[in-house]
Amino acid sequence: MEIDTRHLRMVKAVADEGSITRAATALGTTQPALTRQLRRVEEHLGGPLFERSRAGAELTPLGRLVVGRAHAVLSVIDTLQADATGGAGGVTRPMPAQVRIGVKFGNALVGLIRGLRSVVPSTEIVTESETRIDGLLDLLSSHRLDFAVVHEFVGHELDLDSRLRVRPVGCEPAFVLMAVDHPLAGHDELELSRLRDEKWLMSPLDVDREADCMTRICFDAGFSPVISHYLSDGHAVELIRAGEAIALSTPTNRDSGMVLKPLVGTPMQTRRLLLVDRDNPFAEHLDKLARFTADTLAETLEKQPVYKAWKDVHGALPLGPRPRPGAVLTDL
Repeated sequence: MEIDTRHLRMVKAVADEGSITRAATALGTTQPALTRQLRRVEEHLGGPLFERSRAGAELTPLGRLVVGRAHAVLSVIDTLQADATGGAGGVTRPMPAQVRIGVKFGNALVGLIRGLRSVVPSTEIVTESETRIDGLLDLLSSHRLDFAVVHEFVGHELDLDSRLRVRPVGCEPAFVLMAVDHPLAGHDELELSRLRDEKWLMSPLDVDREADCMTRICFDAGFSPVISHYLSDGHAVELIRAGEAIALSTPTNRDSGMVLKPLVGTPMQTRRLLLVDRDNPFAEHLDKLARFTADTLAETLEKQPVYKAWKDVHGALPLGPRPRPGAVLTDL
């Protein structure tokens, strides 16, 4: 069999509804028929897309990959159909009633929303939840998002599509996050080499390039890091707080039971970028939105005493431009 848009819409419906039964209702079919079709798709793709339980249907790793690609493909097809229908009579399309944004970092989300309320006050703002950088870029390139804020590590810059307009909105040092009773917690700054025997916690490998960057800076410091955990969110916090691991962190982390420690020489820096497709009708507002986002990120950093003390000594990191040759920084 060949996978077509009908199959993609079916898989997407099950993911959206979280249940084969509810997806069947939404698609106007029966649960047994949908189950049979889903099994055929899974057999063709080589593995299960969902874990079935009494609670519903939860995506497997293969399922997350397929649904991500389904979003991209269906968005392009739906946009093509809408453009063809709207352009048949030669009518100019008005500014969209919605602006869709995807941001992983909360403070950047606040800044971008503030900016959008200022420059397009009558437009509804819709946010998209996606933790993976590649996922955000896929949604942006497939026009499911109008704007995205992503992060990259200086020295491990992202390969961005030439159609994207890019504005750096923040650059910050990576601090070390550890339990408040960690033996090194009393130091003002830490040499990375002193952490060679620590167990590290990193972001999941499909989220960003943190592990690649971490491996490089540790190699430069003369050792290979022991990365014992690839976790995010609540599980990560509990392990660090319990002293089971340490992790790199933004300077804004304020969770109790943990402390932030700068690294001598700032070997790892995180740059945040605001992105929009050059043909997007909202692209004309990119510079204003970048200023709002950058201002909010800077305000957040200034409220963190550890960062403020570090900045008073070392100065703020420059926003950009991105230093790697061939990086995309198309001017408006």
